[in-house]
Amino acid sequence: MKILKYVGFGILGLGFVAGAVFVTMSLWNWLVPELFNGPEIGYWQTAGLFILSKILFAGISPKHHHPSKTDNVWRRKYLEKCREKETATE
Repeated sequence: MKILKYVGFGILGLGFVAGAVFVTMSLWNWLVPELFNGPEIGYWQTAGLFILSKILFAGISPKHHHPSKTDNVWRRKYLEKCREKETATE
């Protein structure tokens, strides 16, 4: 049963990606040629743009972002300011 669950989620994920590519292609072909005199693009060109944007904006490494010590310092300062404002308004 677990295998069917994973296969179902895989198919659902592929369907979501395919739908996102199709929606992006439709928006591009609706807006870009008219606004910027750009070309219309096909499905696989749009999929390539998705991959390129992932590489450019997120990188190609599979590492996940772990909060650093500086993130915790900024969060602590923010929470302190929020508490000060709460006590000042009471």
